[in-house]
Amino acid sequence: MKEFAVIGLGNFGATVARGLSELNCKVTAIDIDKARIQSIEEYANLAILADATDRKFLENLGVDNFDCFIVSTGKDSHAAILIALHLKELGAKKIIVKANSSDHAKVLMKVGASEAIIPEEQMASRLSHSLAKPNMIDFLPLTGDFFVAELSAPKAFVNKRLIDLKLRSKHHVQVIAVKDTASGEFNFAPGGDTKIKSTDIMVILGKEKDIEKLKD
Repeated sequence: MKEFAVIGLGNFGATVARGLSELNCKVTAIDIDKARIQSIEEYANLAILADATDRKFLENLGVDNFDCFIVSTGKDSHAAILIALHLKELGAKKIIVKANSSDHAKVLMKVGASEAIIPEEQMASRLSHSLAKPNMIDFLPLTGDFFVAELSAPKAFVNKRLIDLKLRSKHHVQVIAVKDTASGEFNFAPGGDTKIKSTDIMVILGKEKDIEKLKD
């Protein structure tokens, strides 16, 4: 069972903690606010009232025991930076920090965060893509120029096998899954003989410009 520590239990941190708990992960929740600790106790394996900017507290916590730390200190940018720095120096395996701006994210990466995320920007990007490209159901940016997108099956693909579509050689994309919206059946890593139906949603990996070309 994977073990996570969530530091800061505002809306973002509490949601992450609950989500991890529901996915059967072991969660240690930490905050300086007693009410927040009490509100998360039913989801966390351990809920601790403490100031995580205190290096001594983190030392006693046993950083090596956790697969990942999620840090979300709200508007307190300095606290997030200090916690990330301490965790890095104490040998944390992975540190994901909620940043308040792109500059804050840069500083967090400099002091040792494995990943600095700005949820509002990421959600805004996904929303704008879904509005501008209505048949692209979901759009998830990866590193570099690559994206994962959920795409309603283009009319030209219906009743054709993946091997005949030659998506990799002709369109420079890879189908990593197919979901039939009618039956709910999910086919991960589909074979070349998989025939695309009009009710299918294709999960595609590729560059944005190449995925865009697949639209009807």
